Amino acid sequence: MLRRGSAPRSCDGGEARPHRAGEPVLARPGAAPDPRRQHRGEREEVPQLEGLTTPRVAVVGAGVVGLACAWELRRAGADVLVIERGAIGDGASRGNTGWVCPSLTYPLPAPGMVREGLRQLVTGGEAFVLRPRLDPAFVRWLWEFRRSCSQPRFDAGVRALLALNERTLELFDAYRDAGVSFEMHTAGLVVAARTREGLDLYRAIFRRLRDLGYRGGAIDELDAAALVSLEPALDAAHVVAGLHATVDRFVRPEQLTAGLAESLRRDGVEVRERCELSGLARRNGGLALETTAGQEVADRVVVAAGLPTAPLLRRLGMRVPLVGARGYSVTVAGRGDPPRHALYLAEAKLGLSPFAGGVRIAGVFELGARKAEAPPGAGERLIAAARPYLGGWRPDADAPAEAWAGLRPATPDGLPLIGALPGLDGVYLATGHGMLGVTLAPATAALLAPLVLEGRAAPELAPFDPARSV
Repeated sequence: MLRRGSAPRSCDGGEARPHRAGEPVLARPGAAPDPRRQHRGEREEVPQLEGLTTPRVAVVGAGVVGLACAWELRRAGADVLVIERGAIGDGASRGNTGWVCPSLTYPLPAPGMVREGLRQLVTGGEAFVLRPRLDPAFVRWLWEFRRSCSQPRFDAGVRALLALNERTLELFDAYRDAGVSFEMHTAGLVVAARTREGLDLYRAIFRRLRDLGYRGGAIDELDAAALVSLEPALDAAHVVAGLHATVDRFVRPEQLTAGLAESLRRDGVEVRERCELSGLARRNGGLALETTAGQEVADRVVVAAGLPTAPLLRRLGMRVPLVGARGYSVTVAGRGDPPRHALYLAEAKLGLSPFAGGVRIAGVFELGARKAEAPPGAGERLIAAARPYLGGWRPDADAPAEAWAGLRPATPDGLPLIGALPGLDGVYLATGHGMLGVTLAPATAALLAPLVLEGRAAPELAPFDPARSV
């Protein structure tokens, strides 16, 4: 019988138990859960470690999605361990704008996206960048991405994301009510355009989302005077129109991950940093995890490791269609009154979030990037692209402009992978959220927890089943 407590509990000292000859390191035990049963909401048999009444769940990854999953699992009564190979929230979660935007939630592959990517490749544009490489897996990913750019697939993806997002704002409020500490703003999102044509795309997106079932708050169209009256940080001489999505919010993502981790630790959850999963196998009715701190056991495992999920599962002989989509940000001080809202600058395709102590400017979707490194001058270019829109608030000319870079985990159909992993009984995925990690993390966690603990699959999870692509 597997028992807890037989391995080191800290990653800061001690030696990892060596792998024994003949012992499977990353094996493929068990049969895959039947996705047809899950889609009908039927229960799957879930394994229990012998003699344990409280299920033990290991969550791999302490970004916003992993910590949200751990938080929901703990709230449901599970004994939870979080394993993070780096530091809490140090991946794609740390430097983004932290938008919580139900009104702008849609799959990246959309009609016209392939043409736009090729145009940017030829003209040297930076908003959507394709880094071509001779990698068969990447070529397959691009082919599937192209297929997903059809109108029917885009519409199906929007409907799926709208259903997943149904409780998003309520779940963020639940964090605050439970004492999770993080900066959150509720004034909405403003789309600002310097040309009428620049606003047309976002009018069309909002209209399409309405047609497909979006029933969130109002989306108000504003002329230049109304736009600058609502958001005085903008320059009345250079913006011509805008949109105000009233229900959208933004949070400081590094505070959200820190707050969730602190809440988990207060509730008795061990969050291990700088602790990497190196092996996983079924043994004696449970799952044995080999980590750089020794062996752990669990009833179930949730892999929410972002882009590193792909190499981890590759060691299991499984291929997950994830590629890196690099984005950049810079957080700067400025002169004047900072923006009151999250801002999206339509033609520049930049997002701004005014946090306490600085305004974060973020952008770029660099598909196929391998490293989370910002090129020289990236911060300065972000600031320069934002300046023409801004008047009542201006970035400091001499402000340091060191850019942050992160790799978002992107799937070819633009939908995350949420659910049971085929071929690995008791293992679940929560990854591939792309640019929507902060928005979708609480809903992902709230719907995944009943599947992990009870085998009960909500119908909203059906479009995100990993079986569609693993």
